Amino acid sequence: MAGSALAHGGVKLEQDTCVVKVGPVKVHFIGYQRKGEPEEFCEDIARVGPTVIALSAMEPDRLPDSYMAQNRAPAAAPAEPSVDLREIAIGVRIVEDVGEATEKADLGAVTRFYAPPKTYRNATMTFEHDFQKAGKYVAIVTVADRDGHEWSSRFPFSVGVFSLWNSIEYILYAIGFLALSAGLWRIAWRKRKQAESAEAVGALHQAE
Repeated sequence: MAGSALAHGGVKLEQDTCVVKVGPVKVHFIGYQRKGEPEEFCEDIARVGPTVIALSAMEPDRLPDSYMAQNRAPAAAPAEPSVDLREIAIGVRIVEDVGEATEKADLGAVTRFYAPPKTYRNATMTFEHDFQKAGKYVAIVTVADRDGHEWSSRFPFSVGVFSLWNSIEYILYAIGFLALSAGLWRIAWRKRKQAESAEAVGALHQAE
């Protein structure tokens, strides 16, 4: 029988917020927009519009035997067998983040993109989607093995939603512009004061 599992949250893995654990593999989620400055996104895609998304399957990390022995794990689970990523099928469904209850009630209504699991030579699925609406979304990433086992996990992200992180570059530009303007104004003010002082001194000399 085919098995399935759905992981909620669990987006952070090894300090990388762009990675989600899906069954026997990790999947790296990254987005890129052709317009604007070349930049990669994962949780916060800066703008609406055409976006290229790549999902790359990776082998899960394992604890070395020496570490488990040093910590004297009483019942260490056997190491997972090596995963042949060429046999792992990857699929994805992108839905609007309306809550899982509403999502399940009418999955088709909130689905904005769907690609069924398929194997890829380099274990990387790449596709382009045109996000027409700013808001919060969820990528339901699915992987399947050759024996018919299937696993899914949810990766929440936002598109075109203002946040401090995706606006930090513009904030820095604004601070730099204000600092430059203040510096130029101060230089002009000092020159004007010096000129006024020079005129006052000249006028005093003429009066004498």
